[in-house]
Amino acid sequence: MGRWDKGLILIFDLDDTLMWTEYLYSLAFLEYSKLLIEIFQRRLPYIGSIAKRSEEISHDKIKEINLATGQPYGFSMNRYPDTLVASYKELCDNGFGTYDEKIAAQIRNIGMMVFDGVKIEEAGLVPGAENTLSLLRRKAYLILVTKGDKEVQEIKIKALNLERWFSEIRIVSNKTKESFLEFRERFPDSLVYSIGNSFSSDIKSALDAGLAGIFIPCYTWKAESIDYSSLTPEQLRNFIRLKKIEELPAVFSDII
Repeated sequence: MGRWDKGLILIFDLDDTLMWTEYLYSLAFLEYSKLLIEIFQRRLPYIGSIAKRSEEISHDKIKEINLATGQPYGFSMNRYPDTLVASYKELCDNGFGTYDEKIAAQIRNIGMMVFDGVKIEEAGLVPGAENTLSLLRRKAYLILVTKGDKEVQEIKIKALNLERWFSEIRIVSNKTKESFLEFRERFPDSLVYSIGNSFSSDIKSALDAGLAGIFIPCYTWKAESIDYSSLTPEQLRNFIRLKKIEELPAVFSDII
């Protein structure tokens, strides 16, 4: 690693850390809701209930077998479009209307909006991310480690042109203590931080591997609880919590 052997190593998460992923899902669901109103009109149940039920379907599909591939959906590209279609079919099965394959195809296209590179590019990075990454890149070795389906994550990475800042980009199926241990072993004399919005996968796993963690919560309707009692005194010393990504450069002001 040359000059980075004793330098600053920053491992960034992507979804809801550098980009607002949930925003794209909200846009797609809004279009889906508009279509349902057009189809079912006054017979349509409360949209909030449909949203809640769709979330349940989406969660269940992670382990469900996709008949088209013979594999579990996981976080694959087909999961969300098929979730919306399943939601629509359930409404029809419950007597709100008659299932139409042409409408189902239209709904699938709405679900695919989430993975549209143009829309991802338009949504862009979270406020302050571009400037923060540009500042940090001058003095730190930046690594992107993003969890999810390879095809989906590659679309986001390309649309956002993330190669501008990151010397390494990895797509992983999960973030564990073992996956972070590799970085501890590669950079034994460096300051290594994991930065992300998920305490359990981005921060706790890194702390357990002996790295430092910078937690930047993504403020959605459901906040992630943090069990500080699970952290050792050393891990607490290596734990930083910020409100937004723009605060990152100040953490390393003595370096950059």
